[in-house]
Amino acid sequence: MRKLPLAIWAMVLGAFAMGADEFIVAGVVREIAQALNVSIGAVGHLESVYALGVAVGAPVFTALGTRFGRRSMLLLTTGVFLLGNLISALGPTYAFIMSGRVVSAMAHGAFLGIAAVFAAELVDPARKGRAVAVVFSGLTASTILGAPIGAAVGQALGWRFTFWTLVAFGGLALLGLLAALPQQTAVHQHVHQHEHQPEHQHEHHGPAASHEQHVAGSEFEGLDAHALAHLGGGGQGPSMREQLAALRRPAVWGALLTTMLGYGGVFTSYVYIAPQLTEVTGFGSGWVTPLLLLFGVGLFAGNALGGRLADKRTMPAVIGTLAALAIALFVMTYTIEAQATAVVMMLVFGTAAFAVVAPLQLRVMTAAGHAPDVASAANISAFTLGSAVGIYLGGAAIDGGLGLASVNWVGGLLTTAGLLTALITWAALDRRQPADTHHHEPVAHHH
Repeated sequence: MRKLPLAIWAMVLGAFAMGADEFIVAGVVREIAQALNVSIGAVGHLESVYALGVAVGAPVFTALGTRFGRRSMLLLTTGVFLLGNLISALGPTYAFIMSGRVVSAMAHGAFLGIAAVFAAELVDPARKGRAVAVVFSGLTASTILGAPIGAAVGQALGWRFTFWTLVAFGGLALLGLLAALPQQTAVHQHVHQHEHQPEHQHEHHGPAASHEQHVAGSEFEGLDAHALAHLGGGGQGPSMREQLAALRRPAVWGALLTTMLGYGGVFTSYVYIAPQLTEVTGFGSGWVTPLLLLFGVGLFAGNALGGRLADKRTMPAVIGTLAALAIALFVMTYTIEAQATAVVMMLVFGTAAFAVVAPLQLRVMTAAGHAPDVASAANISAFTLGSAVGIYLGGAAIDGGLGLASVNWVGGLLTTAGLLTALITWAALDRRQPADTHHHEPVAHHH
């Protein structure tokens, strides 16, 4: 078996770094609060602005990508990510660190989408699926290891080294990309030589060619739900006019609102999980890393479970996983007080947290019919906006004197709002969808 190009492994490292940045602050919330003399809620806002930065940055960099080549955009997004974490690592004040979080987040979504397409171009057609899956293995690993690494490094060396860890990963990724990425013209020649299809030399620029790739979908086969959610449309599919027309469908907006509210409950609790474990449950700080790792195992299991459920029946999966997440959050309000039940619930919470991802993503793509790309990208923004809202509400509850464990029932209420939205929009909007929508559901899932 031939080896994959070195550039793809540099993308893996970049995907891991950016995925870890999404989770890493959760392991050092208390340490940052004490060092900067701010409240735990204020530290939570560092994650809120990161989520908002992802939501804003993805369309901004996508627009820039229409004027520059993919090689330039990969280098630019990695450089922006590196700069943002340098600002956070060196920032003398809370405001400086906050600005660093915004900068690093701006590059997150665009890097992953561009890397997926570029990785598929770097290999022959028979290995496209493997190349894209390998890139996103870095993102999958970060969901399990991001917060534990942040907690371990922060407790051993100090919280600033948590950001220095991201700088190191980002720097290595940038060096690898600079050294190994071919020029864009070379990539197109490589694809041309292997596929022997001159008429498709500009396959990413024409609707017909894009449709052909869309049907094949081979490069996106086997990706887990979290990777598909971050990937969005990948710049393929029907024309932009058709994509934007899909956003006019009420069912799409109902699905986006469901995602924002339903998923928002996850980060309402998760960002504040470390101080809950030490101050409510009574674990020593040395237990935070393994317990976050246990949560990560739950994320991995939930991701796979949600994908299987969504493949069977999308809306029942949406409703069932949202109900399970809401129940888990409400239960955690009480079980977090005892060590034995807290350990069990870390695994359960992790599983429930990512079981919702695939159903929510697939529902939006199904509602958008044969033009899911823009709607799928909008759903990524809904995920991140929901996270930002949830983190803010959790911080407000803590700073308002309701106690650390209150973030769990606040998150439960937010997810319940998403569940009610799903039920109402399913009854009122989804069943009025055009007849052709559901014929494309399996294709959309692998887009």
